[in-house]
Amino acid sequence: MVSTYFGQSLAAIKPLFPCRLKSCSTTEPTEKGTLLYPNANGATVWFSPSYSPQTGLVYVAVREIGAMYFKRDMEYKIGTFYAGGGENELPADDSFGAIRALDAATGALRWEFRLHSPPWAGVLSTAGGLVFSGSDEGNFYALNDQTGKALWDFQTRGAIGSNPIAFTVDGHQRIAISADRVLYVFGL
Repeated sequence: MVSTYFGQSLAAIKPLFPCRLKSCSTTEPTEKGTLLYPNANGATVWFSPSYSPQTGLVYVAVREIGAMYFKRDMEYKIGTFYAGGGENELPADDSFGAIRALDAATGALRWEFRLHSPPWAGVLSTAGGLVFSGSDEGNFYALNDQTGKALWDFQTRGAIGSNPIAFTVDGHQRIAISADRVLYVFGL
């Protein structure tokens, strides 16, 4: 059993970004509903973060979105889907996304680049000082890895739900991203 993380007791570790709502709960779902923030698809989930050895920062896409979780009486039947409850997301007006740069050694927030909506895209950092990611609104963008300042933006006209990748062709770096059903490749 793991009881420490970087020498710190797991019981002593506090969330980096505690619940920003006054009514958040740490109890189990009820029949009336229990607010969970972030929700099961919030914070950061399956998309890739990126680490830069040059800056010592970890860049991560985050989903700031909450939901009401509830339970209900439901008979379990072998071989069938069983949730025992459900989820109602909070209104979209209350949610947002961000790319956050965290100090890999301390977890401290260095900068945040706010997004209109919670993203489903991963993050890529380069040795050239760029951080790439994409948005549900179809923006593929590059940020300064030290400050988070937007340096470049390309509108793909399709939601981005993938991870950017870097590769070289004949010694020239390329960055690729898929949006909707289109693959975009850019040269640096």
